Amino acid sequence: MHFEGTFDVKAPKEKVFSILMDPNQISKCMPDLQKLDVKSPDDYTAVVKAGVSFIKGDFNLHFLTADKSPPNHAKLTAHGTGIGSTVDMDMVMDLADVTAGGTSMKWSADAKIGGRIASVGQRLINGQAEKIIKNLFDCLKTTLEAS
Repeated sequence: MHFEGTFDVKAPKEKVFSILMDPNQISKCMPDLQKLDVKSPDDYTAVVKAGVSFIKGDFNLHFLTADKSPPNHAKLTAHGTGIGSTVDMDMVMDLADVTAGGTSMKWSADAKIGGRIASVGQRLINGQAEKIIKNLFDCLKTTLEAS
């Protein structure tokens, strides 16, 4: 599954990058976060409540920063397990200054899902993923533009 988009915010690129790369900050915007275990800013685990259709439960996601060039680019990988399912994700973020002030981020994410969740169908999974992505970016925008 592939997701991509842009995110524009009235905040300096350095601040946006800093919050995106800080597990303690970004976790405040993770929908249904149950627990966060930070080994380092580039290596952390999050437990989130997840589900599609009748398959619901906790999902353990291990995030690693695979590449970063502050404050312009980052690539993260994640591997998750839970509720009889697995997910592997690659996420890329590229940030640029906007002439009117602020930051524009181009992002993409590729996910491979296996197990019970994969059995419910891609359309249901896409709908749930898009809802989570929207909630995450709405929260980030509020957080970044508030301070």
